[in-house]
Amino acid sequence: MRIVKFDLDTYNRTKDLSGSPIYAIVEEDIPEIEMITDEQGNPTRGGLIGYALAYALMASFVGAIFYIL
Repeated sequence: MRIVKFDLDTYNRTKDLSGSPIYAIVEEDIPEIEMITDEQGNPTRGGLIGYALAYALMASFVGAIFYIL
């Protein structure tokens, strides 16, 4: 996945120029989230437990939002 963001480093270095600062936009790659696997390619027990907990937390958060609203 790619994300486009404002280049703050270039802007901060050039913001004191007499003309104007240089604005730049950079694309950055974000690595995809993958299931943790062992040497044979099977999901690990810890990875499965982590995914189950993450989905349970997400479902409870969405449920709480619907309950509150």
